[in-house]
Amino acid sequence: MKENLELILLRVSQSPDIDKGELDVASRLIINSVCEGLEITRAGIWLYDEGQTLVQCTLLIDKGNDLDNESLVLTRRDFPHYFEALDSGRTIAAHDAITDVATFEFSEVYLTPLGISSMLDVPIRHRGKMIGIICCEHQGEARKWLDDEIVFAASLADLYGRAVSANERADYEQKLIEANQTLEQKVKDRTAELEAAQEKLVESEKMAALGNLVAGIAHEVNTPLGIALTSVSNCKEELKDIYRDFENDELTEQGFKDFESICSEGLNLAETSLMRAANLVQDFKRTSADQTSLEIEEIALDEYIPRVCNPLKPMLRKEQIELSIDVTPDLVITTCPGVIAQLLTNLISNAQRHAFDSSIKNEVNQVTVSCSKSDEGVVVSVKDNGKGIPAEFHKKVFEPFYTTARDKGGTGLGLNILYNLVRQKFNGEIDLISSPGEGTTVTVCIPVES
Repeated sequence: MKENLELILLRVSQSPDIDKGELDVASRLIINSVCEGLEITRAGIWLYDEGQTLVQCTLLIDKGNDLDNESLVLTRRDFPHYFEALDSGRTIAAHDAITDVATFEFSEVYLTPLGISSMLDVPIRHRGKMIGIICCEHQGEARKWLDDEIVFAASLADLYGRAVSANERADYEQKLIEANQTLEQKVKDRTAELEAAQEKLVESEKMAALGNLVAGIAHEVNTPLGIALTSVSNCKEELKDIYRDFENDELTEQGFKDFESICSEGLNLAETSLMRAANLVQDFKRTSADQTSLEIEEIALDEYIPRVCNPLKPMLRKEQIELSIDVTPDLVITTCPGVIAQLLTNLISNAQRHAFDSSIKNEVNQVTVSCSKSDEGVVVSVKDNGKGIPAEFHKKVFEPFYTTARDKGGTGLGLNILYNLVRQKFNGEIDLISSPGEGTTVTVCIPVES
């Protein structure tokens, strides 16, 4: 590519206007650069409608007529040959636009009145889809578009796609800010309602920390989302660079390996961060008092509990933990099975994450799930033979965001969710028995009507 064209591309690609999210500013920078590099006075950006039945001019700069905007629309019905050429997704290089099969339909209504002799239309792609074109129009004697000029215009079209992504990202960030502000107010309002309407929640010392959700959730969600956005943005830049090297026949084996390594690391980081954010939002929803209503049905616990616990065994085996299940036969109750599943999953996962470490010298690390009938109802317990919990921390374990495994990805919402499920869905009781070196037993009593 000619040096002057490369310098223009470098200048545009390094401009902060491309990535700051203001699409109008980026559009003008790109079209002015098209005119400068191709030495033309007229160029514009045309975008498809949703059904790709027409293209509409969103920005047209005509320096010869001192115009920088026109409201123009081209429809598939009026210009079928042109749209057929666009459908191919390839660049239209009409050296003689009056006779070219793709552009001759414009001769009388557009080309001749404006003195346009040659057209170069390059596709704009976003997320792999063609969303429009950059139309470069030469006025005067017909010209032959050079390969360097076609590559130059196509590269600027790619930069417009990058600007579209930046604009979307800016919109998403603004919506997230607004959503967080709304969420904070909703949590405050809901907390006030709970304090007035739910006497048991007010009386419970463990739930006094509910107000911390307002401050905690914004930070907990924004951090992984910020990491993910940064990682994805970096991967996109790496992809653009490798594509440029490919187009310029400068791609080396080592360059491709470096690209694969950087993108793999970035995408893994983004995936981990987004999964963390998604799980956190899901867990947070479950902590709210107005949880989604679950269907009530009759279930046999000696069948249902193993069905819930068995999928967790591979996770435990990976940590060298055995899971045993002891359920009284023929124990049938009418309840919310989904809540039972959530209760068991939280307790077993919590034991797997916190109960065992290198200080434990058990012959076998074990978690035991048991279920039986009592005078008060059904008793479900999860017991481990792990390191135990000191007495001074017993009152804190059910508080939201309290965790001793923050460095391992813990959010401190697991047992808090469990507390809400037991007290609000079952109107039951939950008890914790633990001491250092003696393991931990969490017992849940679910009232059952006789």
